[in-house]
Amino acid sequence: MAAPQHIYHISNQSDWDSQADSIEYSLKSLDVEGFIHCSKFEQIPATLKRFFAEHEDILIFKIDTKRLASSLIYEASSDGSGFFPHAFGPINKSSIIEIYQFPFDDLLISKEI
Repeated sequence: MAAPQHIYHISNQSDWDSQADSIEYSLKSLDVEGFIHCSKFEQIPATLKRFFAEHEDILIFKIDTKRLASSLIYEASSDGSGFFPHAFGPINKSSIIEIYQFPFDDLLISKEI
């Protein structure tokens, strides 16, 4: 099965706002773990529930993998819940084709995304 053309990254609004003038988006996880966590579309609900249940100031970036300048590798999660896409470098903003804001009802029920 081919890798999806779109992946998703969940961010805090403050992380996004602090990099408004940059052509790239990055996080501390890139320095600490060597990559930026992303999800396939079907992984979004579980990721939101597990890591962002108490947050409302979050965004979801839809990333076109064909435009992503950094290496993208799918790796198994430590809890065995599947393979997740990891960007091994900053996310160039030109690869972000859509940004969804909380609440995400339209995103999660859409079949076109």
